[in-house]
Amino acid sequence: MNLILHRLMLAVAVVVLLSGIALAQCSEGQMAEAQLQFQGAQSLLQAQQWAQAVPQLQSIVEFCPEYFPALRGLGMAYEKMQDYDNAVAAYSKVIGVMGSESEASDYANLAKVYTRQKKYKEARAEYRKAQARDPENCAVLANLGVLHNVSGYPTMAVDTLEDALASCPDLSANILPKLAQACTKAAEQQRKIGNSANAEKYALKAQEYGGSAGGTTAYQQIQQKMSSGDYQGTVDLCDQLLAKDPTYANAWLTKARAADQLNQKATSIEAYGKYLELRPENVSETAAMIIVMAEHGQCDGAVAKAREATQKFAGLGKKALGKIQFAYGKALFCAKDYAGAKARFQQAAGSGDPHWVGPAREGVSACDQYINYEAQQQKK
Repeated sequence: MNLILHRLMLAVAVVVLLSGIALAQCSEGQMAEAQLQFQGAQSLLQAQQWAQAVPQLQSIVEFCPEYFPALRGLGMAYEKMQDYDNAVAAYSKVIGVMGSESEASDYANLAKVYTRQKKYKEARAEYRKAQARDPENCAVLANLGVLHNVSGYPTMAVDTLEDALASCPDLSANILPKLAQACTKAAEQQRKIGNSANAEKYALKAQEYGGSAGGTTAYQQIQQKMSSGDYQGTVDLCDQLLAKDPTYANAWLTKARAADQLNQKATSIEAYGKYLELRPENVSETAAMIIVMAEHGQCDGAVAKAREATQKFAGLGKKALGKIQFAYGKALFCAKDYAGAKARFQQAAGSGDPHWVGPAREGVSACDQYINYEAQQQKK
């Protein structure tokens, strides 16, 4: 709950910045009044006084229907009161108001309520939207993996739960039993459709994941090497695992990261490419590969990949694109297009993703230095 409340407070802080996009129907005066009223409602939410918070939040929404912090608060209050129909309506309105700027948490909130209503098809669809915006979110991956499995998509469940295991090693005790179950179902499914090779692969995975209590899986050994800083050992173990299963996406990803740490850029780029063949919708790792390409001097290739990525992921919204804009800036800087790079760094800094604000501003400063230097040279 504290994380949700923290996000609500952040929403208040940025609401004026978003007023020209999501809140176009509310005047500045209405916005100021809505923010003032929300402070009182927020105190009730923090005190978990859900029933008392609802009428205040409803009053704000009636006054300014596009004030999404109040809509989020309404969704949370209804959810805690187990009034799931109204919670769905409120969370859906948040997404409707924010449009392409909706966050992963907005879709996850809606998916969670659908799950409680046992509307698993709808929940799965919303979790997939959340995953697209935050592909390494532990809770999203774990819940989506379970929903894939119960909805009859066990191979997708295996992929997603393996991603969860890679992103969330601290949750391995909870993830591994679900992963073993998904592998067993995937083996049965593949056997029924006559794909014996895949059936055997999933059966072996089920045995490994199911028998890992008290020990570690092959991938967990890789994670341990990586976390200890033994990057060459990590690459070697990844190669061993990939020799047995070249479709193990996260082994390719970990190899890419370890090779980057070893400054083996070409190996890292190749591994990122293999990973993205298996996980083409991962926006974070697409950006990571572009950055490594730029650092390796593959400037034209990096620019082309960045241009393609901005088009491919445009529907995810400005915040989710922040990392791609930063990577695009790195690619253009590599190509010595400093004005273009500066523009991309500025977009990354203003994306709303706090992770890229500092690096993007450093990128803008570096571009300014080169632009000023080139201007001085032309004067001479």
